[in-house]
Order: sequence, then C-alpha cells, then structure tokens
Amino acid sequence: MKYFAYLLLTLHFLAVQAQKSPIDLNSFRSLPMVGSPEVSPDGQYLLYTLTTTDIAANSFRSALFLMNLENEKTFELGPNMSDAQWSPDGKWISWRGSHAGRRGIFKAQVKVTKNKASLDIPVMLAEVHNSDHFLGHQTIKNYAWSPDGLHLAYVSADPATCQTRADANQPLEIDRLLYKTRTDFTDNCVTRVYLISHTGKPEKVLTPATYDSHSISWSPDSKYVSFLANPGEDPDMDYNNELWKVDIAGGELTQLTHTVGTEHEPVWNPRNDLIAYPATVRPVNTKDSPPENTFIYTISADGKKTANASAGLDRRATTPRWHQEGEWLYFIARNHGQTGLYRVKNGEDPQAVILKDGSVGSFTLAANKLYFTWNEHGKPTEIYKANLDGTAMFQLTQETWSWMADKQASRMESFWFDSFDGKKVQAFLVYPSNLPAGKKIPLIHRIHGGPHGMYGFSFSDINEMLASKGYAVLMINPRGSTGYGQVFADGTYQAWGGGDYKDLMAGVDAALAKYAFLDADRMAVTGGSYGGFMTNWVVTQTDRYKAAVTVASVSNLISFYGTSLYQLLIETEFNGLPWDNYDLLWHFSPLRHVKNVRTPTLLLHGEKDNDVPITQAEEFYIALKKLGVPARFVRYPNEGHGVRQPQHKEHYYREMFDWFERYLN
Repeated sequence: MKYFAYLLLTLHFLAVQAQKSPIDLNSFRSLPMVGSPEVSPDGQYLLYTLTTTDIAANSFRSALFLMNLENEKTFELGPNMSDAQWSPDGKWISWRGSHAGRRGIFKAQVKVTKNKASLDIPVMLAEVHNSDHFLGHQTIKNYAWSPDGLHLAYVSADPATCQTRADANQPLEIDRLLYKTRTDFTDNCVTRVYLISHTGKPEKVLTPATYDSHSISWSPDSKYVSFLANPGEDPDMDYNNELWKVDIAGGELTQLTHTVGTEHEPVWNPRNDLIAYPATVRPVNTKDSPPENTFIYTISADGKKTANASAGLDRRATTPRWHQEGEWLYFIARNHGQTGLYRVKNGEDPQAVILKDGSVGSFTLAANKLYFTWNEHGKPTEIYKANLDGTAMFQLTQETWSWMADKQASRMESFWFDSFDGKKVQAFLVYPSNLPAGKKIPLIHRIHGGPHGMYGFSFSDINEMLASKGYAVLMINPRGSTGYGQVFADGTYQAWGGGDYKDLMAGVDAALAKYAFLDADRMAVTGGSYGGFMTNWVVTQTDRYKAAVTVASVSNLISFYGTSLYQLLIETEFNGLPWDNYDLLWHFSPLRHVKNVRTPTLLLHGEKDNDVPITQAEEFYIALKKLGVPARFVRYPNEGHGVRQPQHKEHYYREMFDWFERYLN
C-alpha cells in the first residue's frame, strides 16, 4: 500500500514537472511580492507586507499580514498599510496609511485568537506631510517609537515652509540650485523632526525650519533623538550630512560628527553608549551612485570617539542593526554577486552570517533568531528565519510557492574571466532550462546601472522572461561595480566607457568561447540609466550587436550636468566642473561618436525623469534618425527614472521583446 501511494505521488510529481512552463509576461503580472518583516518584542509574531499587481486598475495593492511564529499561521490585517512597527510593549502596531479619508501614521491593537487576527479601530497619531525635494537615495523619512513607549518621533515636511505654485500657468521663480525633484519642480518644503505622545497628542517640533532633518533613531533611555542634517551655507552645493542629536526635554541640539564625508541611517546601541551609521570620508560625494564604499562606523553618544566597525571588510556596507543585547552589530554588504548579511563586535573583523548565492533584503532581529527576506535565481522573495549566527536557515512564508508551482525557471551559471589587462572579472549567464539540442541561441547582453551597481544571483523577472523566449542573458560586473572592493569600484573614475567598456567586450568574448550554444551572429545589448549610457557608448564603438535597447539613458555628459539632479555625480566621477573639463566629458559622451552607430536602437524613457532627463534620449534619437540608423523612441508619461506603472511596464517589456524579435529572429 505504501509503495502504491509512493508511486502515485511520483507520477503526480512527474506530471507537474512535464506541465511546467517558462515565466513569461502574462504570468509575471501575477507574481506576489513579499517584504518588510518586523518581529514582535516577545518574538511571537511577525508582520510583513504582501504586494500584488492590478493591471486593470494600473496600480499595486499592498496588504499587511501577521504570522504566528509558533504555528506559522498567517492572517491579513488590512490593505494599504506600510512601514508597520510594533510598540515597545508589543500591545500596538503602528503604520503609515489612510483611514476615513485621512493619511498619516496610525496605531491599533492586534487581537489574535487561534484561527483569527484583527485590528481594533485605527487611531490616527500624526498627519505626515510629504516633500518632493530630493535629499538622497539613502535618506530615511521615517518614524520611530521611543523605547519607553511614551512618544513617537517622525519626519515630516513643514507646511509653513512650502512654496508651491497655485496655478501651473504662473511663472516659476527659481533661486536655488536643486530646483528639481526626481519628477517635477521642488516645493522647497523643509523636512523636520516632530515629537508626539503615544496617544497622538501634539507636542513639539524638535529641529529648526532652516535646514532639512531626517533619518531618526531614539536613544535607549528615550531622552534623545538622533538625526541627520546638512545645515551648511548652501546644502544644495554639497552632500555632507552630519549626525546630530536633540534632547527631547530641553530641545538642545548637539552636532556629533564633523567630517568632510557624509553620514547615513544612524542607529543607537541598546546599551546607550554608541551610535552606528554608514558613512563615507571623501570630501566630494553624490546623492545618486557614489563611487566610494560606505563603511559602518560607530560614535560614542557624546561624539568624542569614533571607530570603523567594518574596516576589516573591503565592501560597501549598509543597513546597520544592533542585536538587542548590544554586543553584535549586523549589516548588509555585497560580495561577488551575493548580497549577504554580516555581523561584527568589539573591534573584531566582520563575519558572514548569511552569505551564499542569493540576496538578503530587509531583516529584523529577535532575542535568539533573525528574520529576513531572501531571494535567489529561480526563487522569488520570501521571508526566512535563522539562528543569530546564520545557521538553520528556514523558509517561513510560502506566498510565491503556488505561483512557482507550474513554472520552470531558467538556469544560471557564474564564471570569471581575465579582462584586457589581466584583471579578474565576474559574469553570469542565464539561459533556458530546455536548450534546443545542437542549436545556437541569441544572446542578450544586459548592462547594470550605477555605474556602481552589481549583478548577482538574485531572482530577475526580466531574465526569466527573456529566457522564456529562447534567449541567453549575459550579465557582467565590470570595473566600477560594487562587491569587489574599493579599488575595483573606482575603476570608472574619469572614464565612463574606458576600462569598463573593455571589461564588457572581454566578457562577451569569454562567454562565446565558453558556451558553444551562444550565437555570436545574433546578439543584442541593453541597459538602463548608466547601463543605458553604456549601451549608447557600446553602439558607438562596435557594430557586433544586431540590436540595442537603451533605457533612461545618458548620451551627452555636458548637457546632462546642467539638466539633471546630479551635478555632484559628474563632479565626483570626473573630478571637476564641465567648463574646466569639457574635452574629457565630451570625449566620453556617446553623442560625440554617434556617427559610428550602425545598430538599430530602441530608446525607452520616462517623460518626467529628472535623474536622467528625457532630453538625453531626444539628443541621441534625433542624431540616429539624421544618420539613417533604424531607431524608435517611446516616451512614458508621468514616469520618472524607470517605468513603474503596471500598464506602462508591460508596454515597456513588449516594446523591448518585439525589438529583439525583429532583429535577432
């Protein structure tokens, strides 16, 4: 009888495997996205978010879920709830969201029975005003409970400081450098730190209206709130956040750091004696994609003593979190295509906690466990738990299990090659799981953004969709990429299109030599942002590709400087101002060499992109058309740097796939 049952189970498994299909555009739209785990103070419950796509409504639906960690049962608490946190006593949860037409920070008690969990009627704690002024990608406009549970501090724009046009037909009067946001013009609101009681009763504003304050953390004794601010003469001229603290009783402000670099995301040690934060030390930096790696520093609560806690790891370290006993400091860092979790204590070298072929996202710490999001090639993001040292890693949520049950993921291999100067460079090849025997398949060469990004072992929707269409996908981490140390990250300094371009070409040659099933006569190249810049550069330097798709791309480094948010990016990467550096910037501008292009090129760009203004695509497109190069230009309304609306995203993918199909097949 047991044998018969086993036989039935085996036949069912084989039947399911035979019915599996690749992940295509139609199936991708239903992929659930898991994130933001938060463990309760007693370690009994876990909050997390689950986001799904509604194509018809052209929107996303995000809901908050609660898991009982004893029996792993999950319950939906409600929709449109983000940034959920537990009160220190575990009796309340707070979140950002809306209720009865009001938006802000709410709280409610959680009622949990054996088979049900629900929330009481939400209580609004604070109305939060948003500012669209861009403060940097590592800025946190957050809120936090005081450890004694009596107060909440939160970051909000001060409406009294805002300067907006009541009518779009009115003239816009500008007198500041960073007058643009990522998708519009700045409202000039000042971001401040506010204090309220746990009942929601307004109390006070903790920081001045003369400069932006953000990225807050409480001291364990609930007497101070730390925050970041750049109160210089003109904060638009540099990126030099300093670490401060404010006494919530007397309002006294104390500047703790005095550096030429910039600090990020402070977190207090539970012992009340140290604050940890990622920071840089170079005098010129950028809010966008800095070449300099951040290390995790600690500073004494009085600001008198600092130390580089992650100095023993030559990697870009972010997201510090203290364990509740205050001995171990955990953080995230990239390494050779892996995004791992590390920890360090007492001036020792950091040790890897979770480091394997995949990617840690957000994480939270309990007394004896850690909870984190994890994804890897072929496996979308889920929440896992492990011991504090990383052992006994176990998957908790199964939100994507049914989605993946009938789908066949592609294959991935990592390989290293010797570049033009002998430097070792890492690459990844994704290809269909059912390769046609004896046939060659087209190759799509994807180039990452940054330039200080990193490809790795993470789950990728676009890679899966390309593989489902019979393509192989090549991803290379050329010099400039993170995850290989500071010297490697500095490899694009004053030369976008120098050694990085040579690394990419050497990687393509290495892939063709290693994988006999790749068709060297049917290759395409694509990338977004800096990857779009490099796609433009590639087609001006070689005609080995039959098609190109360039997304949110830079084509002219000189005009980019004056129209983008990121003047400091050019000053950092090219060591100076355009009028002092014209020849160098023009040399490394793809537009300078556009007469060499023979490759049919598709340009995709958001009309409200102020990271890389759409004028960059316009300049390149007009040149291609004048030169008679096959070109197509698609503009996405109400989109910034990257296409995010679900209907636009599907259109974007279809345009890309159709372009490849036209010129490769």
